[in-house]
Amino acid sequence: MASTTPPRPDRRPATRARVAAVAALAAVALVGAACSSGGASSSGTTSTTVAPTTTTTAPGPGPGPTSLDGVAVQLQTIVAPGSAGGATGSTTTTVPGSVGEVTFLDNPTAMASRNGRDQIWITERGGTVRILTVNTEWDATAGKPKRTGYTLLPGNALDISSLTTEDGERGLLGLAFSSDGRTLYLHHTATNGDVVVAAYDVVDGQPFSGGTGGPPPRAETVAKVDPASRRVLLTIPHQDASNHNGGQLTMGPDGYLYIGVGDGGGTGDPNGNAQNLDTLLGKILRIDAATFVPLQSPYGIPVDNPYAQGGGKPEIYLSGVRNPWRFSFDRANGDLWVADVGQDQIEEIDWLPRIYGAGRGANLGWNWFEGNQPYRTDGTPPEGTVKAFQTYPHANGACSITGGYVYRGTGVPSLVAASAEGGSVYVYGDYCTGQVRGLLSRRGIVVADAPLGVGTAANNLVSFGQDDDGELWVLAADGTLSKVVSR
Repeated sequence: MASTTPPRPDRRPATRARVAAVAALAAVALVGAACSSGGASSSGTTSTTVAPTTTTTAPGPGPGPTSLDGVAVQLQTIVAPGSAGGATGSTTTTVPGSVGEVTFLDNPTAMASRNGRDQIWITERGGTVRILTVNTEWDATAGKPKRTGYTLLPGNALDISSLTTEDGERGLLGLAFSSDGRTLYLHHTATNGDVVVAAYDVVDGQPFSGGTGGPPPRAETVAKVDPASRRVLLTIPHQDASNHNGGQLTMGPDGYLYIGVGDGGGTGDPNGNAQNLDTLLGKILRIDAATFVPLQSPYGIPVDNPYAQGGGKPEIYLSGVRNPWRFSFDRANGDLWVADVGQDQIEEIDWLPRIYGAGRGANLGWNWFEGNQPYRTDGTPPEGTVKAFQTYPHANGACSITGGYVYRGTGVPSLVAASAEGGSVYVYGDYCTGQVRGLLSRRGIVVADAPLGVGTAANNLVSFGQDDDGELWVLAADGTLSKVVSR
């Protein structure tokens, strides 16, 4: 009979503990056998008592799909690149725009749906924020609106280009919205390299749903972001190197803002930031961004943060990451998935199930480990570091993971089918190859990890996005914005 106990993420010392426990039981059995064989029976002969042998089989993934061979997807190009290049395995959708206005994306880095407004907001690395509206029209037969396409609005919802730079890996890297869509959070580097998280007020303007027959309105008329409303929530010193800034912002299912921060850059985390609980570098943070007292505190600390009462920086949610280039929560169950970029050899994916805290207080191991391979050799790793759920080597051109999402939409039936019997398909990719992949798992066991037959050009796959319907999007550095659809 299969165990109903949910699987835990594997922790490295636990493996050693199991081995020690097995050895101890074996020693007890040998002592017991020796005592039995040393005694005389009533008949004057010696006897040996042998304990019955039992075999424990590790739980398997259970019934369900065993491969991703049946997944049939393509990338539908929603916004074409402004220069040569684009997505592979894609179709094209024309996005209208007025003459003389910018109707393409310039180095997009992240996207987020603005709740309840049929708007997708996109950050451009240079410091601008764009709006893609979802076009709708009334379906008289169905008695409700239906979606007919998308419009990339000319102009910017916000421009912070004077507050950031694009040298190295710097720039405007991430965004998120409050649950009511009235607050925009941005993750960017400052002109001096520091990592900054800031909040802005958003006010609804004139609604636009396409179909006007004329040029679309400018972004700032549809939604107004007041630059003067800027509130800096966090400033994290990061001036020694231009890489490993993190960049992810996610509003968690608990209503708190999660923030990804890299280890500060340099080869091998030379300052040991990822394992140092007195710095915010090399961590995923969690703050209560909705709780602030003007002139006193720009945010609150969730009471159950692991170091809220001491022992480390109170903002820290988990530690031991190198450069978490995208993490996300499974919208079906609240599990946290983290993609952490490796050093020279291994890329990793971490699965942190909600039932065991979704990673709260976890140490993902960097720089003691790169993936599941030892990296540091100058000491003993701390107890309890979590093993990577899946890794892949730097081979065949792969060199930098781009994290994505567990697919929970309905528009791609083959992905839905692959997730049957309690499974999940985590869609991710590699920046260097541009390949989009799927990781199929069930009951905490990897069943398949395979390419999905689509992708971007090499050195181009920057990010994934998820819209209100759970459908997945792909952002490429050349400006291509694509949606994952059925083939």
